[in-house]
Amino acid sequence: MTKPTLLVHPSLGFFETRLAGDYEVVHWPTDRKDIRAAVTIGHVGVSNAMIDALPELKCIVCFGVGVDGIDLGYAKQRGVTITHGREINHEDVADVAIGLMIARHRLFTEGEKVLRDGTWTPPLAVPPQRRIRGRKVGIVGMGAIGAAVAQRAEAFGTEIKWFGPRAKPDVRHAYEPDLLQLATWADVLIVCARGDRSTEGLITAEIIHALGGDGVLINISRGNVIDEGALIAALKSGALGGAGLDVFVEEPTPTSRWADVPNCTLTPHLGGGTREALYAGSQNVLENLRRFYAGEALLTPLL
Repeated sequence: MTKPTLLVHPSLGFFETRLAGDYEVVHWPTDRKDIRAAVTIGHVGVSNAMIDALPELKCIVCFGVGVDGIDLGYAKQRGVTITHGREINHEDVADVAIGLMIARHRLFTEGEKVLRDGTWTPPLAVPPQRRIRGRKVGIVGMGAIGAAVAQRAEAFGTEIKWFGPRAKPDVRHAYEPDLLQLATWADVLIVCARGDRSTEGLITAEIIHALGGDGVLINISRGNVIDEGALIAALKSGALGGAGLDVFVEEPTPTSRWADVPNCTLTPHLGGGTREALYAGSQNVLENLRRFYAGEALLTPLL
């Protein structure tokens, strides 16, 4: 029996050996016109030009929750259904957000540097740090990740408010409908907004400056949600106190871009990359593909 042709973009490494058991895996660019389904990573996605070149394409399966690399309106217009891995890695991403918050308040990055550089001088290896308890935490986006961040932040004795496109009656934390007001109020702003075109540039220079010289900005959403140039300028000038970033406008981000940027902790987009989440994500992809080719209801269609 002939295997269905499956576009995988970008390459997914070892996971492709599992896909190859059931599908004929091809990569972009390709001249194949019989491709009915594609597997992608949300922030890479499948472009409109690719959709146009694949006349039989009916389903895009995203590994992970993000879908920001896909023009959702165009895909819908072309009759292409999209699935993603919602609520698979949100707890893991929330862990990273809190880890970055701790790292910036307790100066883990600076502490490790003086230890490794051999410049540890007692009694204080780094300047006095800031206590997390009592800090005011603003959360941008109260989806699954934002809710998990709020649960964790509350355990540290912080006060929490949040911003999103609309209030949610089931969220007990105070809703702030004005993002600028939230940034002015907050000591820490944790960006958990969904990464798509509707949130691009959401955190502007004005928002960053409102957070202030004692404020900390954490981003575990997508790099383009923040004006990265304004963020770097604010860190260099002291207009922003610190930042913890797991995502960047360009990934991998150029090392030269951050070489002289102070008061930041940077991690290479590892938020959802636990063994458990990757396994669950792979199973989600496999089941969505199986259901698509079987003509069954998809497991996790984009809502």
